[in-house]
Amino acid sequence: MGWSSAAWCYLGGTCADVARARAWFVRDRRLRGGRGSWVELVGSELATNAVRHTASSEKYGRMGLSLEFLGERTVLLGVLDQGPRFGGPVLTPQVVDRQPGELNPGGRGLWLVDRIADFWWWEGQRGQPLLLRAIIRLDREPDLGEIGLDLVS
Repeated sequence: MGWSSAAWCYLGGTCADVARARAWFVRDRRLRGGRGSWVELVGSELATNAVRHTASSEKYGRMGLSLEFLGERTVLLGVLDQGPRFGGPVLTPQVVDRQPGELNPGGRGLWLVDRIADFWWWEGQRGQPLLLRAIIRLDREPDLGEIGLDLVS
């Protein structure tokens, strides 16, 4: 049995930390040259959700990041949040179905994750810290539908 390629990192819970998370997810040489662009996007969306919707964004808040190669062409990434904000609603991650051209802000992050990742899920108990995970194959083009035309042009 070989050594695991798993890596963990803890960052704060600010917008600047989302940018740091984006860079952290693609720091491995195997993800350079655009090969890790989908990993970077999914990691950024999951980190953004932690900052926008959980206690990770509160004073002294943080989020945990993980990245593991599952062979040469598949990556498992994760973002651990700190659960619901004090006195805030108890939320669970879910895809919001938005129509192309719909003007409501937000709600598209997990939709993107759902379209890009081969599989994504969350672990933990409602009302507690959650770990969101995604498996991404580096050699496939995701199904982004009509919105995908705007993202790749």
